[in-house]
Amino acid sequence: MSLDEIATGQKAQILSLKGLPRAMRKKLMSLGILPNTTLTIIRRAPLGDPIQVSAPGINLALSNGQAKAIEVDSL
Repeated sequence: MSLDEIATGQKAQILSLKGLPRAMRKKLMSLGILPNTTLTIIRRAPLGDPIQVSAPGINLALSNGQAKAIEVDSL
């Protein structure tokens, strides 16, 4: 399942970032967004893009395209 399929308020554990371009993957990993990290979907913009997510020590916004490339497991 991809991150964009997770409902607002739900938690998910990252399984893989392999769907992202290398530069984006490196940027997210430098921010602490790594496999086995738990994310929480905070909110979605009124038109659904971007998605605000929370991870330990960080809040960030991801586009739907980026969220679709992140493989997760719902918790």
